[in-house]
Amino acid sequence: MAPYFPLICHRTDGQFEVATRNGAKEVNQPTAEQMNDTPDANGNVDCYKKLEIDEAKHVDWRRKLGGMLMHLLGGKEHADRNYILREFPDGYVLWEHVKYNVAKAAAESKKEKGKHAAGVFERQDAYLYGHPQGRKKRFRSPADFFPHLLWLMTDQEGDPMNCSCKICSPDGDEDPTAFSGKSEAKNLKLNPPTLSAAPPQTIPNYAPSSSIFTPSAPPAPLPQAAVQVSPPTGSKEQAADASPSGKYIYRPGELVWFNNIANWRLGVVAKRGLKNNKPRYLIQPLSNPHQQQNYQLKDDENLLRPWLAWSTPETTVVKLFNNVPFDQVPWDRVVRSEFDQPGKDSDHIVDGSILAAKVIDASYSLFERNEKALVSPGEVHYMGMFLGAEKIWVGEPVRLRVTTSDYVVLIIHKLVEKTTPQGGSTVTFVGDVYKFVEMPTPYKNPSDWPNNPDLPPRMSNDLRYRNEVAHLARTGMWYEWRLLEPAARKSLADIKGRWYETRTLVPIIHPAEFQADLEKGRTKDADKYMNGRRDNNAVPEQRKKNRKDTLDQAVPMNFKVSRGLDGPPADDAFPDEQPQVQPQQQQPQQQRPQQGTFNNGISQYMNLDQADHGYYGSEMQQ
Repeated sequence: MAPYFPLICHRTDGQFEVATRNGAKEVNQPTAEQMNDTPDANGNVDCYKKLEIDEAKHVDWRRKLGGMLMHLLGGKEHADRNYILREFPDGYVLWEHVKYNVAKAAAESKKEKGKHAAGVFERQDAYLYGHPQGRKKRFRSPADFFPHLLWLMTDQEGDPMNCSCKICSPDGDEDPTAFSGKSEAKNLKLNPPTLSAAPPQTIPNYAPSSSIFTPSAPPAPLPQAAVQVSPPTGSKEQAADASPSGKYIYRPGELVWFNNIANWRLGVVAKRGLKNNKPRYLIQPLSNPHQQQNYQLKDDENLLRPWLAWSTPETTVVKLFNNVPFDQVPWDRVVRSEFDQPGKDSDHIVDGSILAAKVIDASYSLFERNEKALVSPGEVHYMGMFLGAEKIWVGEPVRLRVTTSDYVVLIIHKLVEKTTPQGGSTVTFVGDVYKFVEMPTPYKNPSDWPNNPDLPPRMSNDLRYRNEVAHLARTGMWYEWRLLEPAARKSLADIKGRWYETRTLVPIIHPAEFQADLEKGRTKDADKYMNGRRDNNAVPEQRKKNRKDTLDQAVPMNFKVSRGLDGPPADDAFPDEQPQVQPQQQQPQQQRPQQGTFNNGISQYMNLDQADHGYYGSEMQQ
């Protein structure tokens, strides 16, 4: 009786069905004809049968794969243990091809009852189905599948081009444990394995048709024996925004609605901080160039809303300027009330903020180049970007546009911009697509709940919170994020906006509904209450130089967006913390530089590309 420590692969690209060239769906397994076990006229059977998890060959494959993984990744401290892959990655199924004569098999069975009847089989080979390229691309042995399994468990990029298996890379290594030559040329990135002593499972010396290894249903969660995939991290701000213990909903440079006592208005987060362990924000209101406003300090997140939480109202100067770009409006004439209608209330500051917000919503800029990334000609990889109103990072989820009612997100692994000599720009988001799933719970106790190592920590914590709410109310429901598409590539048009935690944002934007749902043990996604970027916005997509270029004349000319933990601490101090800092005063139009140029006082925030990878000043690559 030998103890086997189980390993689990938390990521998969396995597919139960695939699309054919004509667009039809095809089941990713042997055909119905191949599964037909009816003997022919001579009593011969030639068929495929699915192997169950407790069958000898299934166990043998998983023991060999576990051993190869730990031989390569485990280190000396694990050399005295036996390991087994607990199960194949989701979507992968082991099938056996058998050929035999019925009469001969029956005779041998009577002669040597209980003995393995392999001798009567002309053929008895196992094949692992599930590769995204379809049923003709199957793995013939554990050694065949091992490079693909290793890629699933270790590759930071999630890029199939990094896989050295014979299917993904037909010219890959023959020896799956030899990482040299062509495999190294693919630059496979391995994280150090994080291995814990999982409870061993006893697997006896097996005999045919015996019940050998029957996991509980559902399988109990295991400590993180598999190598974890960690997105690249850059700045301290990125780490802070990724932390589940972070205090802030909003980020410096983001466009938000803020409560102006009598109404709600639009502004930009200049900086954020904590007071009495509660978040506070310094907000710069948007306006037209002639009526710029002073900062406002907000000590309560209930006084703020994401830009995408509400729809944009119409301008107050009739509908004359509703679809006119901000910089094409004759603001000097507007503020002189030349376009006001008698008897109609007009607010030229509000009009300026509305039109500026539409431009911001349709704009994007990237910051913090990833200099370590492998790039193709004309490409630049970045760690973050301002996408419309919001600031997003590599390693976090964004909401996707889909044609169904499903809630789908992309966890960003790469932000790639490709530019042309003519100044064109295309941005590609590379990452894993997940779908939110609600179903009857398969677990009896919270102690059985699995971990979610492939999800960002904030996303995993929010998921656990939602399941705790359902469990405490005895709803019998279970929520999970299910991988739909690994290493997907999405464009700007596919992205709706930032992902927000249910437990953080929904109580603010819909408190009564949230409380009523809690009492019923339900929680709704924040996405249900959010718009998408550029919804009902006719302003064309625009690549901006940086955030200052995007905000342009809607803010005072010496306005700065804080770099937070990545900038000088003095720049993050609030006006009430350093009395010498005075609120920004209205800037006369004649004192403002021409559009596209900036004064020396803020130049350090404009062109940081060469100094520190363009955190807020990345320029388009020419």
